[in-house]
Amino acid sequence: MTNARPADKTRLHRFLREEYETILREWESCNRQTLASSRNLPRKELRNNLPTILHAIADQAERASTLGVATVAPQKGPQGHAQERWQLGFTLEEVTREYSLLRQTILKQLATGHYRLSTPEMVLLNASLDQAVIEAVNTFVSRERHELENERRRLEVILSSIADAVVCTDAQERVVYLNPAAETMTGWSLSKASQRPVREVLITQTDRNALMSDWHRDAKANTELQEPSPEAMLLQRRSGELVPVEQLSAPLRDDKGNLLGTVITFRDMSTLRAMTSRLSYLAHYDALTGLPKRTLLQDRLTQAVTHAQRNNSMVAILMLDLDLFKQINNVHGHTIGDMALKAVAHRLKDCVGPTDTVSYLGGDEFAILVSGFTRFRFLCDLAEKLTHHLNIPLVADSHTLHLTAGIGISLYPDDSADPETLLHNADIALNQAKSLGRNRIRYYAPDMNQWAQQRNQMENDLSKALAKDQLSLNYQPQFALSSGQLVGSEALLRWRHPQQGWVSPATFIQVAEESGELMVAIGEWVLEQALQQSRDWRNKGYHPVPVSVNLSLAQLRHSRFVRRAQQLLQEYQMPPQLLQLELTESIILNDIEGAQERIQELKALGVNIAIDDFGTGYSSLSYLKDLPVDELKIDRSFIEGLDSNQSNTAIVQAIVRMGQSLGLHTLAEGVEDQRTADILKDLCCASAQGYHFSRPVTADIFARMFLTQGTLHSRSTN
Repeated sequence: MTNARPADKTRLHRFLREEYETILREWESCNRQTLASSRNLPRKELRNNLPTILHAIADQAERASTLGVATVAPQKGPQGHAQERWQLGFTLEEVTREYSLLRQTILKQLATGHYRLSTPEMVLLNASLDQAVIEAVNTFVSRERHELENERRRLEVILSSIADAVVCTDAQERVVYLNPAAETMTGWSLSKASQRPVREVLITQTDRNALMSDWHRDAKANTELQEPSPEAMLLQRRSGELVPVEQLSAPLRDDKGNLLGTVITFRDMSTLRAMTSRLSYLAHYDALTGLPKRTLLQDRLTQAVTHAQRNNSMVAILMLDLDLFKQINNVHGHTIGDMALKAVAHRLKDCVGPTDTVSYLGGDEFAILVSGFTRFRFLCDLAEKLTHHLNIPLVADSHTLHLTAGIGISLYPDDSADPETLLHNADIALNQAKSLGRNRIRYYAPDMNQWAQQRNQMENDLSKALAKDQLSLNYQPQFALSSGQLVGSEALLRWRHPQQGWVSPATFIQVAEESGELMVAIGEWVLEQALQQSRDWRNKGYHPVPVSVNLSLAQLRHSRFVRRAQQLLQEYQMPPQLLQLELTESIILNDIEGAQERIQELKALGVNIAIDDFGTGYSSLSYLKDLPVDELKIDRSFIEGLDSNQSNTAIVQAIVRMGQSLGLHTLAEGVEDQRTADILKDLCCASAQGYHFSRPVTADIFARMFLTQGTLHSRSTN
């Protein structure tokens, strides 16, 4: 090391040139010790452009000295050093560290050689080294920007060339990017969608929520994310058009795991959906007639039977076989035959409702599924209508064809509750119809026609029973199990037929319900008679006793029923709390929303509502919390054998407890003996009725047996 002589005015440019090699050796040694990237570099590569930088600083200092000024502004120095370091893989931190080591080495050499620089020259030295650092930073930033721009362009080309839609959002779920495929698929341009909430741009058909999986929510919550899986859905374009898509979402995070946004991709599934739909269509529908095949018919029949079991309606299968159709093909050819089949399909569909099914089974055979009806006469009329429409001459390519068909019919619930059996029975009936000749209708079972005639006759007789004073009411008492006191009565309809005598209510009430309007008329008569009898008892001084009246589905649906009930209450001066209207659970389950609305209207009159035959609905009991009912009448099927059937005991106990929790009164129907009454009392059932207490009796007998002047008649249940 050269020992510089102390001087009052040591010049920076002389110092740098005199100590040039010493400074470089010291810096090289420190650099190799400090930076791992420098350890194995040859001396020339290690020094790189550093000598040039020192010479540039010396030249700048000498120029300032020559000009006679204290200092000059640092000029932009050589950038080669930073550029070379970038290519060698150095980081910006490592390059700035090199400049820091250079500064330290120069200052150390100044101190060791007892050099004294003026303040302006010290300022110039530091400013020049700072300028070198700035130039290194600019070089690295420029190169990184260049690399990022190249990467951005590559990604843009890739995203623009793929067929899948790509949408990116920021952490606030705002759209920041749509590729061209996404613009086409959504109908939104990037400029229009940018910075909009993603739920405004990506919309589903059902709930108009953003097409985002749980990825975004999980990402924001920093929960553990699983591998994303595609999700099928309908995307609503900006125009409103629906497009089937397969969607995949994933979070975008920084190095620290912070959520930056979400990347959502979509694939248009329209073509695949169309192909799948077509294959599915051909598997279930006939290509010629467009009608469902047997497989779909069987599926719909199963559903129809299940539905009918819930709402006490009927289901029918009508098998139809064209008479002598083979001759049409033989005489006129299969083209005319195909035209005839399509025309037959059209005529059959015109005869049935939109929820019914006309199916083509192949050859010259069709099947018709009809459901949701409650009158057997409806089925008879439909069969005649089908026959009439088929008998109308058909013109096919200038050929006039006269078609007839045999029809075989099976009926749920009369013939079977099994769909396959119903189809089989309809086939048997069709074979019988065909054996009788052309254009015949045959119901399953040899006596079906006679049964149908009897059913129609009963409906006719019942419609006349009101006018001929053949109907009457009996009353069955209801007792509190805890005290034995009379707590109510149920009005029960009876019919004395002039020829057949007393007709079972189970028979004629079903016929009346199937007719609809007839049941409404009879139901109104029952309600009026019950209110009139209650008034008569009160006028005679008997203590008021609540009376229960059964309602049918037809009554509940009738538009003027509530208004008529209000009129009758007023006409017979009936305190509304003394009237209880009973609806079976199946009626409520048939239309829960409609029943809820009508029951609320009835409750507004002040009457009580009971659910009859409770427990037989085979459905969720969640509807109870939404219905303003007062009493649950436990079905007699759970009461029979209560002393020996643990399952029934458990069911009754559960119903009683549920009633208690909901604040509902419970009444057991069909109590036949004292043992059953005692068990029900132990189970905390509130009241009961049945033959153990009394059979239904006339109004006079009821008053004589159970009513006294202004008091309740006690009847011990012990």
